[in-house]
Amino acid sequence: MSTPERLGDRVLDLVLYAPLGLALEAKDLIPKLADRGRGQVALARLAGKIAAQQSPTGITRLVDELSDVVASAVGLRQPSPEADLPEEDIEGHEIELPIDGYESMAATELLELLEPLSDQDLSELLAFEQDHRARATVINRIRQLRS
Repeated sequence: MSTPERLGDRVLDLVLYAPLGLALEAKDLIPKLADRGRGQVALARLAGKIAAQQSPTGITRLVDELSDVVASAVGLRQPSPEADLPEEDIEGHEIELPIDGYESMAATELLELLEPLSDQDLSELLAFEQDHRARATVINRIRQLRS
């Protein structure tokens, strides 16, 4: 078959046969499509309800982690507002972390820097991370390396 005949067949399919087939199948297809749409709306409502029940802290952590990943992926690292302030322990002593600039780093940047650290350094970072940003990816990676 030559190209003009194929083009003619395609035009007939699009203009004549497909609408005709749709008209004949509509009584069976429309209820199925409507049910599928209702299911998607119900799923979206359920997701919205679950999100609304999450604690503000959990949502904040999720948003922080997602923004860290996105910022790192596009090359824009946004330090947290408290990154310029030295961290202090309970007695008021400045905390020395094993990784310089840890407080302002994105989770994806930290993951590769954790591997060469000692168990004690990892323990310090784990405690610091749990008390501050509590990023699940960082906490899980530290736990993996310590085990």
